Amino acid sequence: MLTHLTLINFALADHLALDIEQGFNVLTGETGAGKSLLLDALSACLGERTDTNYVRYGADKADCTAVFSYQPQSAEANWLTEHELGDDSGEIHLRRVIFATGRSKAWINGRPSSLAELKEIGRLLVQLYSQHSQQQLLEPPYPKHWLDRYHNFAEPADAVRDAYSCWQKNIRQHQAALEAQATRIQKIQSLESQIEELEDVIQIDYRDTEQEFDRLSHHEHIMQDCGYALNVLDEAEQNITQEVASIIRRLESHAGRSEQLASIYNSLLNAQSEIEDATSSLRQFIDRQSFDPERMEQLNTTLEVFHRLARKYRTQPESLKQDYAAWQQELEQLHQLENPETLAEQVEISYQEFIQKAQHLDEIRRAAAIPLAKQLTEQVKPLALPEAYFEFKFEPMEPANAEGLSFIQLLFTANKGIPAQPLARVASGGELSRIALVMQVMNAEKTEAEVLVFDEIDVGISGGTAEVVGRLLADLAQHVQLLCITHQAQVAAQSDQHLLVKKQQTDPASSTIIELDEAQRILELARMSGGVEISETTLQHAKQLRQLKFQSA
Repeated sequence: MLTHLTLINFALADHLALDIEQGFNVLTGETGAGKSLLLDALSACLGERTDTNYVRYGADKADCTAVFSYQPQSAEANWLTEHELGDDSGEIHLRRVIFATGRSKAWINGRPSSLAELKEIGRLLVQLYSQHSQQQLLEPPYPKHWLDRYHNFAEPADAVRDAYSCWQKNIRQHQAALEAQATRIQKIQSLESQIEELEDVIQIDYRDTEQEFDRLSHHEHIMQDCGYALNVLDEAEQNITQEVASIIRRLESHAGRSEQLASIYNSLLNAQSEIEDATSSLRQFIDRQSFDPERMEQLNTTLEVFHRLARKYRTQPESLKQDYAAWQQELEQLHQLENPETLAEQVEISYQEFIQKAQHLDEIRRAAAIPLAKQLTEQVKPLALPEAYFEFKFEPMEPANAEGLSFIQLLFTANKGIPAQPLARVASGGELSRIALVMQVMNAEKTEAEVLVFDEIDVGISGGTAEVVGRLLADLAQHVQLLCITHQAQVAAQSDQHLLVKKQQTDPASSTIIELDEAQRILELARMSGGVEISETTLQHAKQLRQLKFQSA
C-alpha cells in the first residue's frame, strides 16, 4: 500500500510530506486549490509523462518520492528480486526528479532506473481511474475488454491472438510460395547463367590485379626513382650511409659525457640500422623487377572483363565476388523452396487450431456474460436507476479475427418495458457516469494492485446516489487502499482518512494538504454541502453524513 508521499518544489507544493493510511482516503478542497497535486506527483513517481509545469515557479527542479509497503511473495516483491532491487525493509521507494529544462531522472530504492522500469513496478502497485473513463464505454471494444478483464480471460484471449497470427503467417508463406513457384524456373535459369559467367573471374582477386597492372604501367618511372634512391643511399661518392657512419664515429667518444648525447647516439645507431635494411630491400626490389608487355596485356584484358561484368550487373568490380556468393545462396534457397501443397496443409492445420481456441473463448465468454450482466444490473439499480437492465449481445464476425468469433455489445435500458439497445446509443451522460463508476468498481475488485486511485469519478451524481457511491467505495476499501478526489460530501463522509487541499497566498502561491480531525471533517463536509456560508442546518447535515458512516460500519 501507499504509505508516504514527499513533494519538493512540485507545482504549487513548496515542501509537502504526507502519510497515507490504509482504507478509504479522500482529497477535497475548493476549485483551484490543487487537488490534483497529489495524484500528479504519484503519477510522476509511477513513470508517467511529465512537463516543466510540474516545476515550481522560480525553482530549477521538482522532486517527488512515493513510498509503498509490500508483502513477501507478492508480485511486486518478485519484481524487485528479479531486478535485484529488493531489501529487508519491506518498502519500495519510487523517486522522480523533473528539471526545469524538461529532463527527468528516476530512482527505485535508491538505484537510478529507467521510466520503463518505473511503469512496470507502477502497474503492479497502483490502478488509476479517471473521470474521463466513462468515454471508454462508448468505444466498441470496451464491453469485450471489460468482460475479459473481470473474468480474467487474458490467457485464452492471448492464445486466440497467437493462433490467429500463426494462421495468417502460414497464409502469407503459402501465397509467397505460390507466387515464387510461378517464376521459380525462370529465376533459377537466370541465376545459373549469372553464376556461370562469373565463375572464372571471381577466382581472381580484383585489387591485386589492379595493383599489378598499375605497377607495370609505371615500371620505367619506378625504376628511375628507385635507382636514384639507391645511389643516394649507398652508391654515390658521398652517400647517406657513409655520412651517417661518420657522424656516429664522431659522437661515439662523447656519448658517455652526456645523457642527451648518449640518447642521440643511440637514435643514430637505430637510424643506421634502418637505412641499411631499407637499402638492402631496395636493391633486392630493383633486381627482381622486369617489364613484361605480355603480362601487362593479360592484366589489362582481365580488368576489362571485371569492368564489363560490373557494368552489366550494376555493381562495383570489387563487389562481383560478393554478388556471386549472394546469387549462389539465392539459388540454393530456390532449390529448397517449400512445396506449396505442404504449406497449404500447414495453413489448414493452423486454421483449425485457431478455430478451436476461438470457439473455446467464445463459449466461456457467453457463459460468463449472463451472470455478469445480471450482477451489473443489480449494482446499478441503487444509483437512481431502479429499472436498469443490461445484457451482452454476441454477433458473429465474418471473417473471424484475432479478437475471436463474435463482436460483443453491451445493451442497456433504463425503462421498464423498453427493449435494451446499445449502451452508447441510449444512455444519457448522467447514466453513463453512474454505469462507468459501477463497472470500474467491479473491475477494481478483481485487480491485483493494492492501491486504487479514483480521480473525480463521481462527477455527475449527487444526493442519495452519491451516498450509495460512497458506500460502494467504502466496501471496496475493506480489501484494497483507495485514494479518491471528490466534490461529493456524501462520498467524503464515508472515508477513513480525509485530506484537505488548501491554497496559501504566499509569494509565489502555494498549496498544502492537511489531515482533518473529526471536528474539522464536519466543517469541510458542511462547506461541501452548503457552500461558503456554513449554517447550523449544513452542520447538522454533515454530522448526519458521518453518523451514516459509523452506522454502516
